[in-house]
Amino acid sequence: MNIRFWTKTVSLVLSTFIAGILFVVNMTGVNAYENEQNKIKSNHAMTDEFTNNIKLFGFDHISSGELIAFKEFKVTTAYIKRIRDLGFPNIEPGELIAFSASGINDHYIAKVKQLGFSNINAGEIVAFKEQDISQQYIEEIRSLGFDKISLGELIAFSEHNIDANQVKKVHQLGFTKISAGEMLAFKMLEIDQTFVEKMKNLGFTHITTKEILLLKHHDIDKAAIDNIKDYGLYNKQANTVIALAILKLNDSLISEVKSLNIDSYSIRDLLTLRTGKEYNSTHNLELHKELANVVSTIHRL
Repeated sequence: MNIRFWTKTVSLVLSTFIAGILFVVNMTGVNAYENEQNKIKSNHAMTDEFTNNIKLFGFDHISSGELIAFKEFKVTTAYIKRIRDLGFPNIEPGELIAFSASGINDHYIAKVKQLGFSNINAGEIVAFKEQDISQQYIEEIRSLGFDKISLGELIAFSEHNIDANQVKKVHQLGFTKISAGEMLAFKMLEIDQTFVEKMKNLGFTHITTKEILLLKHHDIDKAAIDNIKDYGLYNKQANTVIALAILKLNDSLISEVKSLNIDSYSIRDLLTLRTGKEYNSTHNLELHKELANVVSTIHRL
């Protein structure tokens, strides 16, 4: 299971921050349509030299609101070059505005890198500054076994109030060897002792971390198990139940699988057909194998 919930947290923080800045800019009464460019330049003391220099940096499709924000927050060509040279060559206009408005400079970026984070992106830097995460919090999280935690994951930990008590609760459920992404999933899916006991009562007494997360994600309950039993496919294995939940077990699945050329079908195409979206199960090889086993079993019915 490829847990990447934290990317949504970072994107949300950045998007909210940028939207707030541009809202303030737009409240000045500026109309961002193309036919008012001259008025905008006049109102904000924006010269042709300024706009042309900005465009030379690759921002030839920058919006009027962003251009005004560049001027208001002193995003100059020198600033753009300095930030790009610090390891952000593809930084977007909105991110540059957020950097400048937040007071992010080369000294702050160096400070973040000194905390032991590498391969960081612009959105993470902005979110980290907005979350105001302390050195003490970073040390606490790393001491809990997340010594390899990424900056984006740490931001998400802070956003979801994950601390020693939260980690202890998950450990007490019987899941002690978990990654940062899995810890986030436990918190966001609200997996507690009640849910673990519910799964045990359904026959899942020895389940892995990935399985408990997927069981909760797919809302497995007694009704789901009863449905699987009705089709004669219940084998008390969590992976099988999860695979059937992903495939959405019903009469149409049985028909579709039975019509397959079992020797040449594409599991990815079948998953896309059943879920209505691109689905890649190869990041979880055990689940990918179980999906293929389930399809084979249904085909033999």
